[in-house]
Amino acid sequence: MNELTANLDVDPELVSDAPLTPVAFVKPAEAPAPKVDVQNPPGWPFAGAEAKRRQVAAGAAPELKMTFNNGLVLEMVLIPAGEFVMGDADEPPVRRVRIDKPFYMAKDETMNGQYQLFDSSHDSGYISGFKKDQGDRGQAANHERQPVIRVSWRQAMQFCEWLTQKSGRKFSLPTEEEWEYACRAGTTTPMSFGALDADFGKFANLADRSVLHICRGDPQWIPCVSTVQDGVSITGTVGHYAANAWGLRDMHGNAAEWTRSNYDGGRKVVRGGSFYDRPSRARSAFRLGYQPWQQVFDVGFRVVCEVGDGKESAVSVASK
Repeated sequence: MNELTANLDVDPELVSDAPLTPVAFVKPAEAPAPKVDVQNPPGWPFAGAEAKRRQVAAGAAPELKMTFNNGLVLEMVLIPAGEFVMGDADEPPVRRVRIDKPFYMAKDETMNGQYQLFDSSHDSGYISGFKKDQGDRGQAANHERQPVIRVSWRQAMQFCEWLTQKSGRKFSLPTEEEWEYACRAGTTTPMSFGALDADFGKFANLADRSVLHICRGDPQWIPCVSTVQDGVSITGTVGHYAANAWGLRDMHGNAAEWTRSNYDGGRKVVRGGSFYDRPSRARSAFRLGYQPWQQVFDVGFRVVCEVGDGKESAVSVASK
């Protein structure tokens, strides 16, 4: 048929003689590590005590609280103005960035219970078990104090607009510059709590040994750090892990977070990694991009708020 239809005079069953001479392995030259020549600004890095001093020196109330009518509280901390080195060798360009004005950032990711006051129909759903046989829906991600997920960038921005109308204060998503500055909190290490191989069990909800249980012992279904146990296999209750020097929790892991910055091709920048990611994908500098209409299973958000006249006070927020 090959000869008749394609003019191919080839015997597909012919076993040709293979060369018997071994071929020596030639190791390729190692690629040089990218050079980062950008210098840190004076006074950076710094530790927790200096972070607190800078927050006090910023001239506004160090914290702002907003109470929702279902009893949940949105706690925000003051992030002072300052300059830092943004990016790393894997997330170029590395550059010095100036945050010109202080701003408030939520201590925690926006919770289901808070978001549902804006959109009562939203359901963060379930995270299916990471195994071959899907015998059940998986684990619930819709508890009141879990971070809201499966919300698009547009929905997150609409929540910020609603919160602005309800509170009289200006809310939004952070820019990615604000996000990374807040996440680093005076550090230059890949994670705000240390190196990539640090034991993250007390600091972040990332892909760890608990994944092996829901994968039935087979880590091939989701890559994980099997030597660490952070106690949670999907999104967990916000605020469970240790805060960084500014007082922010879950900046690494739990749910990844929308920012209001552009990525490319119409996409928006997502930061921080999630329970589904190993540390390398949750670095302070790591960035992803999703379309603004996408509702991603491990992406939520946290809000920022402009600093007012310095006379900050608690605000009550009712449902939509």
